[in-house]
Amino acid sequence: MLNQNKAMSNSLRVAIIGSGPRGMSVLERLVARLIELDNGKKVEIFLIDDGNVGTGRIWSTEQSHLLLMNTVAQEISAFSGLWDGKEARPGNGPSFAQWWQLNREDYSHYGGYAPRAYYGEYLLYVLSAIERALPHFVTLYKVSARVESLDKINTSQLLRLSNDEWIQVDKTVISTGHPINRLQGFEKRLYEFASSTPQVTFINGDSVADMDLSFIDSNHKVGIIGMGLTFYDLIAELTIGRGGKFLTKDDGSMKYCPSGREPQIYAGSRSGMPVLARGRNQKPFNYEYNPTIFTQERAKNIRQHGDVHFDRDVLPLLEAELALVYAETKLRIEKGEESAQDFRESIISYQIDSVEGVASLARIYGLSNSIDIDIYHLADPFKGDTFPSIEAFNETLYSVLAADYAEAMHGNVDSPIKAALDVIRNSRSVIRLFVDFGGLDPKSHQHEFLNKFSPISGALSAGPPPFRILQLQALMEANVLTMMGPSMKVEPAVTSDCFHMYSPSIQNSTVALNVVIDARIPSTNITHDCSKLTQSLINNGIFTPFVNKDDDSQFVTGGVHVTPSPFHPISVDGEINDSLYVLGIPTEHTRWFMQSGSSRPHKWIDFMIDADAIAADILQKKEVNEYCEDHRKAERI
Repeated sequence: MLNQNKAMSNSLRVAIIGSGPRGMSVLERLVARLIELDNGKKVEIFLIDDGNVGTGRIWSTEQSHLLLMNTVAQEISAFSGLWDGKEARPGNGPSFAQWWQLNREDYSHYGGYAPRAYYGEYLLYVLSAIERALPHFVTLYKVSARVESLDKINTSQLLRLSNDEWIQVDKTVISTGHPINRLQGFEKRLYEFASSTPQVTFINGDSVADMDLSFIDSNHKVGIIGMGLTFYDLIAELTIGRGGKFLTKDDGSMKYCPSGREPQIYAGSRSGMPVLARGRNQKPFNYEYNPTIFTQERAKNIRQHGDVHFDRDVLPLLEAELALVYAETKLRIEKGEESAQDFRESIISYQIDSVEGVASLARIYGLSNSIDIDIYHLADPFKGDTFPSIEAFNETLYSVLAADYAEAMHGNVDSPIKAALDVIRNSRSVIRLFVDFGGLDPKSHQHEFLNKFSPISGALSAGPPPFRILQLQALMEANVLTMMGPSMKVEPAVTSDCFHMYSPSIQNSTVALNVVIDARIPSTNITHDCSKLTQSLINNGIFTPFVNKDDDSQFVTGGVHVTPSPFHPISVDGEINDSLYVLGIPTEHTRWFMQSGSSRPHKWIDFMIDADAIAADILQKKEVNEYCEDHRKAERI
């Protein structure tokens, strides 16, 4: 198989580097199309991963079952078509929820939020289904190795592997997933202090499954930086994973029973607010939200006119859509379905497109309360506040968490605020129309969108299941977990061998720590990526960061510069490498929200559309598309 150039002209040889959900989606669509094509031409596919072939690193089946997904299983499928109940095959297979219920008996135990390891098992099931369905002229090689360099040889690519072997192919798909970056600035300072101070440890941001937490014991004081989804994973591992148990009390709240093996945990972030819970799911697997104000048509029209600023041109429309759903939900609860439907129809009839307009009409319809959805305040509720003590802050936060849990349990249909926040999640494709490939003004792209809006969009619409909030409250009550407040700081101690964590908004809040864990997901920046493959591609000029620029400013995004679909990388000299494809997280910031790991069971979303576009391009020879030609002309000018 390897170290040979086997009749390159007589067969099509395709490499897929990275076998997580993105790589698997390309494989599934490629084989589905080959089954339909059935022209007998020999095809060899190399599925390459340095972790587990078929799952990638993040979805390893070996990880703890305490690490959960944040999307309900019924919304997930890795097959590109609905299942007919027969043997699974490319284009036709069970959704994740169907597979889970058929293969395990604990579906109800998790409330629909599966352990990540289960999704890894499902991906391996998909891979097995693909292998069984391979046409006679197609061979699939599963290669467990790391690709360390890619060199172009005429129209083919030479992939050099970590095991000193190589593969020569015609087409290469790069879907390598979450990076491990070289440490910079603040993180580098903490790492260097820990490296020179034996009494302390710094754990860099990564998947919790890949963090070594085994040395941490009950004598340690552990600080956690960031309170997103990774924070919840860490909390589970350091408590339940140490033998502790949560008991549900008569009033529905939880009590934590320590095992005695837990460390003392301190956690904080810029906002001091953990990611909010997702509303209890009340929607069917095939639910579709059809926006009235924040529409694809409006996005296309605004972008076509150019000079788009997120805060000025995009956010007000999204906020109006949120206000519409909030008011509509309130009206349905207070006055019935007919009133809510009539309200939405009136929004359309009067062409209302602002929060003020929605609120005015809602008052006419007799809405009892004002519409108050300030997404930035929801994500950062303690901004500008001060507290006399850590205890006072934790009491306030406990009440905020209780209110969030109550709303979450009303559900993502019946809670006005949770239903409204779900619109952010449902509108990602519209946001991409504004943002992707430099759709925003460069400064607005960097500061208003990526630095300001993007983090809070995840915090408000992509949180954990509601029971995680009860667990946090129980840990706070048991004095196992202390929340450190807004604008949290971590610094190496000047006169002692420890880290200091504190909040400038809380008096006398400094605590000494001997372990600090960065629970933030590393951001995509190919120039900081430790991957030998990525650095090889940069050094060879094949990869270059996408630069969003206009006459007055420019923003170097850090994501790979690619064409629109099918996402060929554009080299440093402007050449389009049409035998290469880059999909998913390496293109983050060039495109938005590339960390999505699944498609929907009942329809194709961007995730599967992207995969199929690459598969189609691989299997047909065609002239460089119009975009490519226009780009080359622009580069010459």
